[in-house]
Amino acid sequence: MALIMRLLKKRFGEIPATIINQIEDLVLDDLESLTEDILDFNSLEDLQIWLEKRF
Repeated sequence: MALIMRLLKKRFGEIPATIINQIEDLVLDDLESLTEDILDFNSLEDLQIWLEKRF
């Protein structure tokens, strides 16, 4: 979880609390997928779309 947050902050800057909360609610398999998929995101919007597919 800490690694994912560091990667996201480094890539996109400050992360909104709503997105942080969604990431904190992910199960381990989704966290692992997110770690790989971060490299494919071009914006926070891409991350938000990815998260919406998980919930």
